[in-house]
Amino acid sequence: MPFGSAPGGAGWREGSWVSRHIIGADDALAVVREHLSRSRRCRSTGRTAVVVEEFIAADASAQVHSRARGRFEEAVALVRAAHGVAVGGVDPMGATDTYLVRRTDLNILVEWFADKYRQLVPTPAGLAERPLPEALRDRPCLTERRIRDMVRIGLVAEAVMGRPVRMELAWKNGVVYVLWCEAAG
Repeated sequence: MPFGSAPGGAGWREGSWVSRHIIGADDALAVVREHLSRSRRCRSTGRTAVVVEEFIAADASAQVHSRARGRFEEAVALVRAAHGVAVGGVDPMGATDTYLVRRTDLNILVEWFADKYRQLVPTPAGLAERPLPEALRDRPCLTERRIRDMVRIGLVAEAVMGRPVRMELAWKNGVVYVLWCEAAG
């Protein structure tokens, strides 16, 4: 479903059971009712859980994989970052900066800076694509400190969960928000 086109302000639907970027209490309630109705129609015997999270109109957002898949000489974490609100840590309409960070000492081993020309921003009707301000186009989305902090948070989550994690974080006015975290693969 394209951004901003869903009825009732739902900006993006991820499968039949997850809705993201719901705007306002009325829209959130409509989505909860829809999911509960679907659960009854499917005669689900399991319990239904509804999670409502605060929407963060982020200055930058990123995703971390606490243990990157692939053949690397050392154990590394993978970080992908975008300016503004990014769905799943990666802006589907634009490019992301990508980093490989050594897990043992948080040293940034590899960094790829993307050519960035647009970003996702919140509007009253949902998310919209906007040109990225020229001053941000050739600048990294995150500072080295934030990249290391993000990997550190991922490693702590991995230790708690007992397996590698994938998580999304957002920054707004210098404050970090953990948006979600799940066990990877």
